[in-house]
Amino acid sequence: MQSPKDIVVYIDSTAQEAFRSRIEYAAALAHGWGAHLVVAFAPEDLSLNLHAGFTRGAATISMLTAFERRRSETEELARKLLQAAGTKFDISWEFRLCEGERGETLMLHARHSAIAVLGSSREPERQVTALTMSEDVIFASGRPSVLLPVDWSSEPFPKKIVIGWNASSEATRAVSDAMPFLKMAEEVHLVVVPEPKIARLLGEDPGSDIARHLARYDIPVVLDRLDGGNAADLLFSKVEQTGADMLVVGAYGQPKITEFVFGSGTQTLLSAPVVPVLLSR
Repeated sequence: MQSPKDIVVYIDSTAQEAFRSRIEYAAALAHGWGAHLVVAFAPEDLSLNLHAGFTRGAATISMLTAFERRRSETEELARKLLQAAGTKFDISWEFRLCEGERGETLMLHARHSAIAVLGSSREPERQVTALTMSEDVIFASGRPSVLLPVDWSSEPFPKKIVIGWNASSEATRAVSDAMPFLKMAEEVHLVVVPEPKIARLLGEDPGSDIARHLARYDIPVVLDRLDGGNAADLLFSKVEQTGADMLVVGAYGQPKITEFVFGSGTQTLLSAPVVPVLLSR
């Protein structure tokens, strides 16, 4: 439950608009925790460009020239933003050029850090890149991941947090991984939807034991047992209702993490999260 001492931020060539907010968010976390910041940059991979194979002659030369220019400019921008954030927040940092890395190779940067920060590849218009192809594997790295909304500019340490709880091992891991955030929060809502499985496992008072566990760490926890047929929808509504600025959930499935432990119907959250989402598996 110690504060993380190294953070990795994943960026790629298609997310220039998210460079600044993602790097600044992670740099602010690193400052607060006294952590080292790593930016893992997955440059554009021409082999993943669906149109590249259709060019001929002079058009091929022109395409390659534009590709190299784009790539160089994007890398330069990322390095400048990292250097500026490192100076602003007075932290140690490093830039990693992840040339030709994808899948488990790209995931290792998360496995060798305490926490990973990344965006979402599930927007319909998002271009396929080495990072978008590797996102699910990164979620399954064994380290917590923070899925950050585009242009997120609020304080990195949330004041209000919603936890989804169903007594699964994934949810348990998520609570443990979120402790550095939970211990700094002013209000924590532990959301339990009393489904039959939970009722059988935890009896007539589901969620009370884990709430007492959190309270022993002086975490200001509120237990919310909600009725309804779709736990995911209830959880999202609770985030909006409380004005929470972080959601903590367990996730399962490999290699495709498309569902949380609450079941299906969570594609909206993964494609366009409105608050940072801490995912653990």
